[in-house]
Amino acid sequence: MPVVAVDAMGCRGDVGPAVEGVAELSLESDIQVVLVGAADRIQRALEETSYNPENIDILDAPEAPLDVSEAPDRALARSSRSSLAVAVKLVTDGAADTLVSAGNTRALWRMCLRSWPLRRGVGHAAVAAVFPRHVDERGRDPLALILDVGATVRCTADTLFQFGVMGSAYARCVSRVERPRVGLLNMATRRDAGGAVLVEAHRRLENAAGFEFVGNLEGHELVAGNADVVVCEGLLGNIVLKMLHGLTAIAVDLTGAAAQRGWRWRAGMAMLGSGVERRVPMVEYESYAGAPILGFESVPIYCDPASPASALGNAVKLAAKVGRDFGDPLS
Repeated sequence: MPVVAVDAMGCRGDVGPAVEGVAELSLESDIQVVLVGAADRIQRALEETSYNPENIDILDAPEAPLDVSEAPDRALARSSRSSLAVAVKLVTDGAADTLVSAGNTRALWRMCLRSWPLRRGVGHAAVAAVFPRHVDERGRDPLALILDVGATVRCTADTLFQFGVMGSAYARCVSRVERPRVGLLNMATRRDAGGAVLVEAHRRLENAAGFEFVGNLEGHELVAGNADVVVCEGLLGNIVLKMLHGLTAIAVDLTGAAAQRGWRWRAGMAMLGSGVERRVPMVEYESYAGAPILGFESVPIYCDPASPASALGNAVKLAAKVGRDFGDPLS
């Protein structure tokens, strides 16, 4: 079972969610976890809950956590004893197999890039993310993967091809999709759309083995469930991800507002019934667990800074699964 280092301080300095999530996990799993952060605070938090001490170690990292808004270069300059830096070093030294952090994602990516080798054949690491999509097939993962969402602003055709290969390997490992469907985010479905880079990326993905290339995807097709993996440049992926988060928040607000309106609104909501109930979990942090940074020998998992204990516990399980089952996608 892989050893997972957990950045217990995140970017807010509150060890509670990480400790609670790991403590609960220790009672139901044999996953070995190293909680990294202010040791005294972690120990106090553990003593307030039930946990299995055989599955949890603590490593002190007394420095203040890296704020989510802090510039990566500045964070790197002062971070030698931050919980994130110490967790990264654990993996670098072989004391842990991978890590989970709900802190500064950009700083995490830069630290990994500085400390870890890229996988053979990989030119650029990709920050990936998951997003909800419609699924008709029983058992298919309701979350799709999109990469890159911010690490590589502009990409070559070769880089986009590598993202497709890595993303499909991750989908096989995590979602258990034997032949993942991969789509290229573009402005039109035509093969010649989007300029020379996207045209060449389309050609390479179309001729690849190991996954099903579904062609170019337009923006409105993202949540339709046509692809398990969506490939794009980091600039575009970051914009798309934030737009999806914004639209999801609006949908939740409208649902709540409708429920508080007149009786006709409430009757309509009642008729929607289980359909609404099925959609609510898709916008909760618990449904997301975490998302990977792909391209390194290890696969770190990052979480939203506001993730609750249950999401962080799920992220540790995801990290252990990926650390155990994720092979060499470009072999």
